[in-house]
Amino acid sequence: MKYESRKFIDLIQRATSKWANWDPPREIAVGDYGTIINDTGEFDWEGNIYSPYFQQQFQSSKSKFNIDLTDSALRPHKQKAGDDHLIVKSWGVTTKEINASAEGAVSGVVNIALKLDLQFDGNKPAAVLVMHKPRYSSLPNDERIIKLIKSMPDILKGKYIVTDVISCAAYMMHLSDHRAEKFSVTLKAAGPVTPAANAGGVASFTWSSEAAYGLSRQGSDPAAKFIPLYRLKQPHPKFWEWPFSHRGDEKTHDPIDRWEDVDPTWNPLNDEGEEQEIYDAEMHADFEFFNDGYPE
Repeated sequence: MKYESRKFIDLIQRATSKWANWDPPREIAVGDYGTIINDTGEFDWEGNIYSPYFQQQFQSSKSKFNIDLTDSALRPHKQKAGDDHLIVKSWGVTTKEINASAEGAVSGVVNIALKLDLQFDGNKPAAVLVMHKPRYSSLPNDERIIKLIKSMPDILKGKYIVTDVISCAAYMMHLSDHRAEKFSVTLKAAGPVTPAANAGGVASFTWSSEAAYGLSRQGSDPAAKFIPLYRLKQPHPKFWEWPFSHRGDEKTHDPIDRWEDVDPTWNPLNDEGEEQEIYDAEMHADFEFFNDGYPE
């Protein structure tokens, strides 16, 4: 497949409205802004609203607002770990978590942190993303953040903004091909894996997979911060048109959670990850042969 990254990202985005990071060791942070590279589906970083450069540009702008992003209330909100694992999958794949707690529970030896059975039906390519110990971070839904962004149209208008990121210490992603397949993936931890035991040491992780087909990527490092998943949003176009002083049916406080999720920038993809041409009858001057959408 020529465009593996775009196909995987497309499948995950259409299933979750979130964007997969094809290179999870590459950092993507809350407050990043940029666009999407159409050929690969990857995020094209241009800057971050928390950066010194952006702050300098804001302070030298005509904005009358005094917004200090060092205020803890305006920093990205971090959520404590909830579930041990986050599994994201597209159509065509089923997952089953195997209880492996009995396979090893002695501190200091190899334990099974996760064992998962994956089954791909083979009708078309499918994608799955597995994250161990996910951690969540999001852009605060604060009116000062809205004013900051709205005050900088020269930089941010037409850009996508990263509003949420999900990081983890271990990840596995798999893109299947046209063949039906069933296999297991296992995340092994050398050392303690429970919170109580982990107080005295940090586990090291190792993935193992029985996949024979398709494409797999994985990484594990308790000291690392992998970013396999993030969310892109953009304000509604009218967001940039209304001044703050306007009193009408458009609120100046346009909550971030009402912003539009960014959809794929490409046409529907075929099984090889290539864009399918959308046939336009009017463009091809074929509309003369149709009546109400049907051949005469």
